[in-house]
Amino acid sequence: MKAPKAAFPPELGVPMAPVSAAKLPVGDNWGYQLKWDGVRLLAVIGKDGRVLLLSRQGLFKNEIYPELTALLESCALTLGPCVLDGELISWTGERPSFQRVLLRERTRGYGGSSVMTELRHPDPGTAPWRGEGIFEGSSGELGGVELDGGELGETLPASEERRKKGASTGSTPPSGLPNADGIFSAPPGLVFVLFDILRLGAADLRPLPYVQRHKVLLKMGSLLPAGLLVTELYVDGDALWRWVKAVRWEGVVSKRLDSTYREDKKHRDWLKTKTALLVDVDIVGLKVREGQTASLIMSLDGDYFGSVSLGLTGEMRTLLTSRFVPEDAFANGGSQYGEMPFAGLHPDLKGERIVWLEQPIPCTVTGLEITEAGQLRHPKLAGFGRKG
Repeated sequence: MKAPKAAFPPELGVPMAPVSAAKLPVGDNWGYQLKWDGVRLLAVIGKDGRVLLLSRQGLFKNEIYPELTALLESCALTLGPCVLDGELISWTGERPSFQRVLLRERTRGYGGSSVMTELRHPDPGTAPWRGEGIFEGSSGELGGVELDGGELGETLPASEERRKKGASTGSTPPSGLPNADGIFSAPPGLVFVLFDILRLGAADLRPLPYVQRHKVLLKMGSLLPAGLLVTELYVDGDALWRWVKAVRWEGVVSKRLDSTYREDKKHRDWLKTKTALLVDVDIVGLKVREGQTASLIMSLDGDYFGSVSLGLTGEMRTLLTSRFVPEDAFANGGSQYGEMPFAGLHPDLKGERIVWLEQPIPCTVTGLEITEAGQLRHPKLAGFGRKG
């Protein structure tokens, strides 16, 4: 059963989404952020302290992520009424895992991580922006809202009264040094990574340039409890991209620093540039056509991950067939030989002749992305064995 559909509050509209781009844009008016491999969520904190979680499609998500709902409710008085935009990730202890978030979506909150975890932002080797030195607009007042005073200044959740009444005013970042890749160790769990704020109190922040909205998030940073993280903004896109490629992160989102918040993809102000994924999988079966291995059936963490044929040479196909496909495998008229490792046959595999392997073969594949169905898009065999 699908999550119930919610109508986006009329004053919000459909969340702004990045548009795909092959390369990072260049220019002084661009900032760059890590692309987090999770699910998009809007968090609406009301005046009464109640929290509403909405997906990009307008689906209620409170029941899917009750721990995030509870965390936001615990600090609602501290933060005050606001609308936060971000990405919910499942941290494995080393990096985000879209597969684990997908498990939560499929099981409607009854699988995957069960706690929010404290996470420090990775260090990509280039300094993040801290509010000075890049485009900030021509005036301290934009769209009728002042950044450092006036309506917005009064709305910023920094009063001592709120600090005393709120459940949490933030936490000390985890201690320790990052590993060689600049990634800090943290226990597995969920993290809500914030990259935008649409409303704060009575102030509509969407007309503000992005760089100003991000500055508001930075000001809120000390109030955030463990489990909430503000993603950093960088001005050196080349350095960030080199790091992303080196550690096999998902990609980079580039944002015009003067961009207002616009609905959906009706813009060219937010651009996403992805790296090719490199994934360790298990080959658990062979599709056989005309007596020859046609493609390899992949499993990731015990789940069906799709099939890969690109990168298989004729020599590989012949070797795999001679080694794993008995001549009489389908002599009895059946379409499967061996024991299937999945609970049921995936629809993609219906009508195929398949030899299931007694022992999985580890291999590495590349692909563009993991789809919402939990499969690798445009997979290509990179090699047998593990990448690392």
